[in-house]
Amino acid sequence: MLKYWHKLTSLVDRLLRHDDHRTEIFTYICFAAAPVAGSVASVAVNAGAVGGVIEICRRIIPLTRDRLALLLTSSLYLYSFAYTLSLAFNPEPSWKNLVPILPLLMFPFLYSSWCISHKATVAAAVLGGSALACYGGAVIAAVQFHLYGTRAEGGAGNAIVFATVICLAASMVLAGVFYARKEQAIALLGAYCAGTIAILYSGSRATWIALLLSSAVILWISRDRWVWRVSRRTLIGISVAIAAIVLVASQTIPHRVGELVTDWHQIKLEDDYDSSLGRRLTLWEIALSSIAANPFIGTGPQSTKPVIAAGFALKGLDVQYSHFHNGFLTAWVETGIVGLFSLIVLFLIAVVTGVRILRDATAVETRLGGTMLVVTAATYLTTGMSGIIVGHDILDAMLLAFLAVGSYLAAGTSVLATSLATTAAVDVRHEGGRQP
Repeated sequence: MLKYWHKLTSLVDRLLRHDDHRTEIFTYICFAAAPVAGSVASVAVNAGAVGGVIEICRRIIPLTRDRLALLLTSSLYLYSFAYTLSLAFNPEPSWKNLVPILPLLMFPFLYSSWCISHKATVAAAVLGGSALACYGGAVIAAVQFHLYGTRAEGGAGNAIVFATVICLAASMVLAGVFYARKEQAIALLGAYCAGTIAILYSGSRATWIALLLSSAVILWISRDRWVWRVSRRTLIGISVAIAAIVLVASQTIPHRVGELVTDWHQIKLEDDYDSSLGRRLTLWEIALSSIAANPFIGTGPQSTKPVIAAGFALKGLDVQYSHFHNGFLTAWVETGIVGLFSLIVLFLIAVVTGVRILRDATAVETRLGGTMLVVTAATYLTTGMSGIIVGHDILDAMLLAFLAVGSYLAAGTSVLATSLATTAAVDVRHEGGRQP
């Protein structure tokens, strides 16, 4: 018992210590938790942001001045401003609707807290955490699909959210395959296959496309690293993994595509919109009508549910949704044209910067950072066309984490040495000025 107590106190000590080890543990939690433990990831990311505020107030670290982080912060703050303005200028504002944008406002502090690290440590933790997310997500997905007969939701509690965060993790481990040592590369490739299987089990059609797009981007980025010397055992392992993916795909893809075809025929032949596809089309129609009524300021986040319910009532359906199953339409309705513009600019900054970094950089950590930025934009843009971009705690947390770490690795400045020096000076003062 005493042994476990010492391990626990050691872990707590690491978490409270301002050094590279704390950031490593924190990064592992943020990047491994979302598919398996759901909102634990959002709690961790928000805690990291609050920790950044405390450390900045205590002058342990400075608030970031990195140009890329400031550009991303400006876009997030512009979105938050448009969101608040639309909320205030529309009827019946409920200030509890401001809660979803609070994490977005914490981005610069979250980014600053990650700067207390060596980039190599963060990059390794991102790959390790993402691999754990893929393996853990695949196990839970298989159990949910085969034992309970449901679409896999993992620990996220929602199939689309689960698939999105697994897609981000799988993309990162695939990128890591081309930079890791042989043994690590095999483990990361296995994680990519596990993540792919988990996404197939989720039945999220948009995420299947997102994974294909992200994988194609990564393979193109790493095209000069394709030539490997692999053993027969490695080739056998890859073949088994591909066979497993094909087997799972044969159980999920035909069924989900068949549902899509059935829904389309139901709409065209019977004018019946009471189906997955029909409801999405209805949601988009309602959103476009709402945008036409108030395109500049929007109708405010407080009106989304009533507007959707009223729109479905016109079609004789009693259906409740919290968003329009399209992140851009949702942003336009809730925040107006300025909010939509800020989201587009956010992803443009990520893509343009990532492409520039990948074109010029040679350092492994820098290239992984650039890849993170491009993959994040590709995943959220693709899944957001039929899902949600911002407004869900897990998706918001992972968006902020990927943008923060990606921009730090790609173009950030480490303040680890400064932080350690400041902490040592504080400890000396607390000890009455005695030098170690």
